[in-house]
Amino acid sequence: MNDSPITGSASVDPRSSILDPRSSSPSPPTPSVFPSPFRAWRHLIRLSMQRQARAHLMVWIALGLLVFTLFLVWLNARAGRFSMEHWRYPRRLGPTYLQFLLTMERTQVLPWDAATSGVLQAANGSIRATLVHSSGFFVFSNWVVFSVFTTFLLPLWSLSFATEGLGREREAGNLIWVLTRPLSRPAIYLAKYVSILPWCLALNLGGFWLLCVAAGEPGRRAFQLYWPAVLAATFAFCALFHMLAAWVKRPAVVAILYAFFLETIFGNLPGHMKRFSISFYTQCIMFDRAHDLHVQPERPAQYLPVSGTTAWCVLIGATVLCLMVGMLIFSRREYLEMS
Repeated sequence: MNDSPITGSASVDPRSSILDPRSSSPSPPTPSVFPSPFRAWRHLIRLSMQRQARAHLMVWIALGLLVFTLFLVWLNARAGRFSMEHWRYPRRLGPTYLQFLLTMERTQVLPWDAATSGVLQAANGSIRATLVHSSGFFVFSNWVVFSVFTTFLLPLWSLSFATEGLGREREAGNLIWVLTRPLSRPAIYLAKYVSILPWCLALNLGGFWLLCVAAGEPGRRAFQLYWPAVLAATFAFCALFHMLAAWVKRPAVVAILYAFFLETIFGNLPGHMKRFSISFYTQCIMFDRAHDLHVQPERPAQYLPVSGTTAWCVLIGATVLCLMVGMLIFSRREYLEMS
Protein backbone atom coordinates (compact mmCIF):
# COMPACT_ATOMS: atom_id res chain seq x y z
CA MET A 1 0.00 0.00 0.00
CA ASN A 2 1.40 3.36 -1.05
CA ASP A 3 1.67 5.78 1.88
CA SER A 4 2.48 8.84 -0.32
CA PRO A 5 0.06 11.73 -0.02
CA ILE A 6 -2.56 12.21 -2.67
CA THR A 7 -1.88 15.03 -5.15
CA GLY A 8 -4.07 18.06 -4.68
CA SER A 9 -4.99 17.20 -1.09
CA ALA A 10 -1.60 17.50 0.62
CA SER A 11 -0.89 20.50 2.83
CA VAL A 12 1.74 22.92 1.51
CA ASP A 13 4.04 24.96 3.70
CA PRO A 14 3.06 28.60 3.16
CA ARG A 15 6.71 29.65 3.51
CA SER A 16 7.74 27.55 0.49
CA SER A 17 6.39 30.13 -1.96
CA ILE A 18 8.56 32.78 -0.37
CA LEU A 19 11.74 30.69 0.00
CA ASP A 20 11.51 29.01 -3.38
CA PRO A 21 13.26 31.19 -5.94
CA ARG A 22 11.14 29.64 -8.70
CA SER A 23 7.99 31.12 -7.16
CA SER A 24 6.46 34.27 -8.68
CA SER A 25 8.02 37.55 -7.50
CA PRO A 26 5.90 39.68 -5.17
CA SER A 27 4.17 42.72 -6.66
CA PRO A 28 5.88 46.09 -6.03
CA PRO A 29 4.55 48.08 -3.10
CA THR A 30 1.88 50.64 -3.88
CA PRO A 31 3.14 54.18 -3.35
CA SER A 32 1.39 56.09 -0.57
CA VAL A 33 1.39 59.31 -2.64
CA PHE A 34 0.39 59.12 -6.27
CA PRO A 35 2.02 61.54 -8.75
CA SER A 36 -0.29 64.44 -9.49
CA PRO A 37 0.30 67.46 -11.75
CA PHE A 38 -1.84 69.59 -9.45
CA ARG A 39 0.23 68.55 -6.43
CA ALA A 40 3.41 69.41 -8.32
CA TRP A 41 1.88 72.78 -9.28
CA ARG A 42 1.06 73.56 -5.65
CA HIS A 43 4.56 72.56 -4.58
CA LEU A 44 6.04 74.93 -7.17
CA ILE A 45 3.87 77.76 -5.83
CA ARG A 46 4.98 77.08 -2.26
CA LEU A 47 8.63 76.88 -3.27
CA SER A 48 8.37 80.10 -5.27
CA MET A 49 6.72 81.93 -2.38
CA GLN A 50 9.56 80.86 -0.10
CA ARG A 51 12.10 82.20 -2.59
CA GLN A 52 10.22 85.49 -2.78
CA ALA A 53 10.46 85.81 1.02
CA ARG A 54 14.18 86.52 0.66
CA ALA A 55 14.29 90.28 0.57
CA HIS A 56 16.27 91.82 -2.29
CA LEU A 57 17.26 95.32 -3.32
CA MET A 58 13.95 96.41 -4.89
CA VAL A 59 12.01 95.29 -1.81
CA TRP A 60 14.30 97.30 0.47
CA ILE A 61 13.81 100.34 -1.77
CA ALA A 62 10.03 99.87 -1.61
CA LEU A 63 10.10 99.53 2.17
CA GLY A 64 12.31 102.61 2.45
CA LEU A 65 9.84 104.64 0.38
CA LEU A 66 7.02 103.35 2.56
CA VAL A 67 8.75 104.47 5.76
CA PHE A 68 9.63 107.87 4.28
CA THR A 69 6.08 108.46 2.99
CA LEU A 70 4.62 107.33 6.31
CA PHE A 71 6.76 109.89 8.11
CA LEU A 72 5.65 112.71 5.79
CA VAL A 73 1.97 111.76 6.10
CA TRP A 74 2.25 111.60 9.88
CA LEU A 75 3.91 115.04 10.04
CA ASN A 76 1.22 116.62 7.84
CA ALA A 77 -1.53 114.98 9.88
CA ARG A 78 -0.03 116.30 13.13
CA ALA A 79 0.28 119.78 11.61
CA GLY A 80 -3.35 119.72 10.44
CA ARG A 81 -2.43 120.01 6.77
CA PHE A 82 -5.09 117.55 5.65
CA SER A 83 -7.72 120.25 5.78
CA MET A 84 -8.77 123.27 3.76
CA GLU A 85 -8.77 125.51 6.83
CA HIS A 86 -5.33 126.91 5.91
CA TRP A 87 -6.08 127.45 2.23
CA ARG A 88 -6.22 131.07 1.06
CA TYR A 89 -8.45 132.74 -1.46
CA PRO A 90 -7.11 134.38 -3.55
CA ARG A 91 -4.07 132.15 -3.31
CA ARG A 92 -1.16 133.47 -1.19
CA LEU A 93 -2.88 136.82 -0.72
CA GLY A 94 -6.39 136.47 0.59
CA PRO A 95 -7.64 135.28 3.99
CA THR A 96 -7.76 131.61 4.87
CA TYR A 97 -11.00 129.67 4.67
CA LEU A 98 -11.05 129.40 8.45
CA GLN A 99 -10.76 133.18 8.82
CA PHE A 100 -13.57 133.62 6.35
CA LEU A 101 -15.72 131.18 8.31
CA LEU A 102 -15.02 132.95 11.62
CA THR A 103 -15.96 136.27 10.02
CA MET A 104 -19.22 134.80 8.79
CA GLU A 105 -20.01 133.39 12.23
CA ARG A 106 -19.42 136.80 13.86
CA THR A 107 -22.12 138.30 11.67
CA GLN A 108 -24.70 136.17 13.47
CA VAL A 109 -24.61 138.54 16.47
CA LEU A 110 -26.06 141.34 14.35
CA PRO A 111 -29.77 142.07 14.86
CA TRP A 112 -31.09 140.02 11.94
CA ASP A 113 -34.69 138.95 11.69
CA ALA A 114 -35.55 135.36 12.58
CA ALA A 115 -35.60 134.09 8.99
CA THR A 116 -32.26 135.65 8.04
CA SER A 117 -30.63 134.48 11.27
CA GLY A 118 -31.80 130.93 10.62
CA VAL A 119 -30.38 130.98 7.08
CA LEU A 120 -27.04 132.30 8.35
CA GLN A 121 -26.80 129.65 11.03
CA ALA A 122 -27.61 126.87 8.55
CA ALA A 123 -25.08 128.18 6.02
CA ASN A 124 -22.32 128.60 8.59
CA GLY A 125 -22.99 125.16 10.03
CA SER A 126 -22.80 123.60 6.58
CA ILE A 127 -19.54 125.42 5.79
CA ARG A 128 -17.99 124.39 9.11
CA ALA A 129 -18.99 120.74 8.62
CA THR A 130 -17.51 120.73 5.14
CA LEU A 131 -14.39 122.61 6.11
CA VAL A 132 -13.57 120.75 9.31
CA HIS A 133 -14.89 117.23 8.71
CA SER A 134 -15.09 116.63 4.94
CA SER A 135 -12.23 118.69 3.54
CA GLY A 136 -9.62 116.42 5.14
CA PHE A 137 -10.74 113.48 3.04
CA PHE A 138 -10.67 115.63 -0.10
CA VAL A 139 -7.15 116.96 0.59
CA PHE A 140 -5.76 113.54 1.54
CA SER A 141 -7.25 111.99 -1.60
CA ASN A 142 -5.75 114.60 -3.92
CA TRP A 143 -2.36 115.06 -2.27
CA VAL A 144 -1.53 111.52 -1.18
CA VAL A 145 -3.76 108.98 -2.90
CA PHE A 146 -3.99 110.46 -6.41
CA SER A 147 -0.72 112.38 -6.69
CA VAL A 148 1.69 110.06 -4.85
CA PHE A 149 0.27 106.62 -4.22
CA THR A 150 -1.51 105.54 -7.42
CA THR A 151 0.93 107.08 -9.90
CA PHE A 152 4.23 106.45 -8.11
CA LEU A 153 4.20 104.17 -5.07
CA LEU A 154 1.71 101.57 -6.32
CA PRO A 155 3.54 100.66 -9.58
CA LEU A 156 6.93 100.80 -7.87
CA TRP A 157 5.83 98.54 -5.01
CA SER A 158 4.25 96.11 -7.47
CA LEU A 159 7.33 95.73 -9.64
CA SER A 160 9.55 95.07 -6.61
CA PHE A 161 8.05 91.58 -6.38
CA ALA A 162 6.38 91.05 -9.78
CA THR A 163 9.58 91.30 -11.81
CA GLU A 164 11.30 88.77 -9.54
CA GLY A 165 8.96 85.83 -10.14
CA LEU A 166 10.87 84.80 -13.27
CA GLY A 167 13.62 87.40 -13.24
CA ARG A 168 15.42 85.97 -10.22
CA GLU A 169 15.20 82.47 -11.69
CA ARG A 170 16.87 83.66 -14.90
CA GLU A 171 19.60 85.63 -13.13
CA ALA A 172 20.34 82.80 -10.68
CA GLY A 173 20.39 80.16 -13.44
CA ASN A 174 17.53 78.17 -11.92
CA LEU A 175 15.02 78.60 -14.73
CA ILE A 176 16.31 75.58 -16.67
CA TRP A 177 15.77 73.42 -13.59
CA VAL A 178 12.21 74.74 -13.27
CA LEU A 179 11.49 74.01 -16.93
CA THR A 180 12.51 70.36 -16.48
CA ARG A 181 9.69 69.78 -13.99
CA PRO A 182 6.76 67.62 -15.18
CA LEU A 183 4.57 70.66 -15.73
CA SER A 184 3.60 72.54 -18.85
CA ARG A 185 5.11 75.95 -19.39
CA PRO A 186 1.77 77.82 -19.06
CA ALA A 187 1.25 76.04 -15.71
CA ILE A 188 4.73 77.10 -14.55
CA TYR A 189 4.10 80.67 -15.65
CA LEU A 190 0.76 80.80 -13.84
CA ALA A 191 2.28 79.25 -10.70
CA LYS A 192 4.92 81.96 -10.63
CA TYR A 193 2.22 84.62 -10.98
CA VAL A 194 0.17 83.14 -8.13
CA SER A 195 3.28 82.98 -5.92
CA ILE A 196 4.02 86.71 -6.24
CA LEU A 197 0.44 87.88 -5.67
CA PRO A 198 0.38 87.44 -1.85
CA TRP A 199 3.57 89.47 -1.46
CA CYS A 200 2.38 92.24 -3.79
CA LEU A 201 -1.02 92.39 -2.10
CA ALA A 202 0.57 92.49 1.34
CA LEU A 203 2.88 95.34 0.32
CA ASN A 204 0.32 97.37 -1.65
CA LEU A 205 -2.76 96.94 0.53
CA GLY A 206 -0.75 96.84 3.75
CA GLY A 207 1.27 99.91 2.80
CA PHE A 208 -1.86 101.79 1.74
CA TRP A 209 -3.53 100.89 5.05
CA LEU A 210 -0.54 102.20 7.00
CA LEU A 211 -0.61 105.48 5.08
CA CYS A 212 -4.32 105.85 5.75
CA VAL A 213 -3.90 105.10 9.46
CA ALA A 214 -1.12 107.70 9.73
CA ALA A 215 -3.46 110.31 8.22
CA GLY A 216 -6.15 109.80 10.86
CA GLU A 217 -9.86 110.06 10.13
CA PRO A 218 -9.49 111.20 6.47
CA GLY A 219 -7.25 108.22 5.80
CA ARG A 220 -9.58 105.69 7.41
CA ARG A 221 -12.43 106.90 5.21
CA ALA A 222 -10.16 106.77 2.17
CA PHE A 223 -9.14 103.16 2.86
CA GLN A 224 -12.79 102.06 3.16
CA LEU A 225 -13.58 103.54 -0.24
CA TYR A 226 -10.38 102.97 -2.23
CA TRP A 227 -9.11 99.51 -1.27
CA PRO A 228 -11.02 97.69 -4.09
CA ALA A 229 -9.31 99.92 -6.65
CA VAL A 230 -5.91 99.16 -5.10
CA LEU A 231 -6.73 95.44 -5.25
CA ALA A 232 -7.65 95.56 -8.95
CA ALA A 233 -4.58 97.65 -9.78
CA THR A 234 -2.31 95.18 -7.98
CA PHE A 235 -3.58 92.28 -10.10
CA ALA A 236 -3.08 94.32 -13.28
CA PHE A 237 0.40 95.60 -12.38
CA CYS A 238 1.55 92.13 -11.35
CA ALA A 239 0.32 90.61 -14.61
CA LEU A 240 2.05 93.33 -16.64
CA PHE A 241 5.41 93.17 -14.85
CA HIS A 242 5.31 89.36 -14.76
CA MET A 243 4.89 89.40 -18.54
CA LEU A 244 7.93 91.69 -18.82
CA ALA A 245 9.93 89.22 -16.73
CA ALA A 246 9.20 86.50 -19.30
CA TRP A 247 9.89 88.81 -22.23
CA VAL A 248 13.06 90.81 -21.48
CA LYS A 249 16.28 89.87 -19.76
CA ARG A 250 16.33 92.86 -17.35
CA PRO A 251 12.65 93.27 -16.45
CA ALA A 252 13.25 95.50 -13.41
CA VAL A 253 14.92 98.19 -15.53
CA VAL A 254 12.15 98.15 -18.16
CA ALA A 255 9.46 98.16 -15.45
CA ILE A 256 11.03 101.16 -13.71
CA LEU A 257 11.14 103.09 -16.99
CA TYR A 258 7.52 102.21 -17.67
CA ALA A 259 6.42 103.22 -14.16
CA PHE A 260 8.32 106.50 -14.30
CA PHE A 261 7.32 107.69 -17.77
CA LEU A 262 3.91 106.19 -18.50
CA GLU A 263 2.45 106.05 -14.98
CA THR A 264 4.04 109.03 -13.24
CA ILE A 265 4.60 111.57 -16.05
CA PHE A 266 2.09 110.75 -18.80
CA GLY A 267 -0.47 109.62 -16.22
CA ASN A 268 -0.78 113.21 -14.97
CA LEU A 269 -0.72 115.00 -18.33
CA PRO A 270 -3.91 116.21 -20.05
CA GLY A 271 -5.14 114.33 -23.09
CA HIS A 272 -5.68 110.69 -23.98
CA MET A 273 -2.10 109.47 -23.46
CA LYS A 274 -2.88 108.64 -19.84
CA ARG A 275 -5.41 106.01 -20.94
CA PHE A 276 -2.51 103.65 -21.59
CA SER A 277 -1.65 103.71 -17.87
CA ILE A 278 -3.11 101.47 -15.19
CA SER A 279 -3.13 104.27 -12.62
CA PHE A 280 -5.62 106.24 -14.74
CA TYR A 281 -8.27 103.52 -14.48
CA THR A 282 -7.41 103.00 -10.81
CA GLN A 283 -8.19 106.63 -10.11
CA CYS A 284 -11.39 106.43 -12.16
CA ILE A 285 -12.62 103.63 -9.88
CA MET A 286 -11.74 105.80 -6.88
CA PHE A 287 -13.61 108.79 -8.34
CA ASP A 288 -16.65 106.60 -8.91
CA ARG A 289 -16.64 105.21 -5.36
CA ALA A 290 -16.18 108.68 -3.82
CA HIS A 291 -18.73 110.36 -6.09
CA ASP A 292 -21.14 111.02 -3.23
CA LEU A 293 -18.38 112.94 -1.42
CA HIS A 294 -17.84 115.15 -4.49
CA VAL A 295 -14.31 113.89 -5.12
CA GLN A 296 -13.30 114.39 -8.74
CA PRO A 297 -10.27 115.50 -10.78
CA GLU A 298 -9.25 119.11 -10.37
CA ARG A 299 -9.82 119.69 -14.09
CA PRO A 300 -12.36 117.11 -15.31
CA ALA A 301 -12.43 118.59 -18.81
CA GLN A 302 -8.71 117.88 -19.18
CA TYR A 303 -8.51 114.67 -17.18
CA LEU A 304 -11.44 113.05 -19.06
CA PRO A 305 -12.25 110.25 -16.58
CA VAL A 306 -14.23 107.16 -17.57
CA SER A 307 -17.00 105.50 -15.58
CA GLY A 308 -16.24 103.08 -12.77
CA THR A 309 -17.71 100.15 -14.71
CA THR A 310 -15.52 100.89 -17.72
CA ALA A 311 -12.44 101.18 -15.50
CA TRP A 312 -13.17 97.81 -13.86
CA CYS A 313 -13.58 96.15 -17.26
CA VAL A 314 -10.32 97.64 -18.54
CA LEU A 315 -8.30 96.53 -15.50
CA ILE A 316 -9.74 93.00 -15.54
CA GLY A 317 -9.22 92.76 -19.31
CA ALA A 318 -5.65 94.05 -19.01
CA THR A 319 -4.89 91.45 -16.34
CA VAL A 320 -6.22 88.58 -18.42
CA LEU A 321 -4.55 89.84 -21.60
CA CYS A 322 -1.14 90.23 -19.95
CA LEU A 323 -1.40 86.74 -18.48
CA MET A 324 -2.28 85.20 -21.84
CA VAL A 325 0.46 87.07 -23.70
CA GLY A 326 2.95 86.18 -20.97
CA MET A 327 2.03 82.50 -21.19
CA LEU A 328 2.51 82.60 -24.96
CA ILE A 329 5.91 84.28 -24.67
CA PHE A 330 7.06 81.92 -21.92
CA SER A 331 5.95 78.87 -23.91
CA ARG A 332 7.85 79.86 -27.05
CA ARG A 333 11.03 81.37 -25.65
CA GLU A 334 14.09 79.11 -25.57
CA TYR A 335 15.99 81.18 -22.98
CA LEU A 336 19.26 80.25 -24.63
CA GLU A 337 21.17 82.70 -22.44
CA MET A 338 20.62 80.22 -19.59
CA SER A 339 22.57 77.44 -21.31
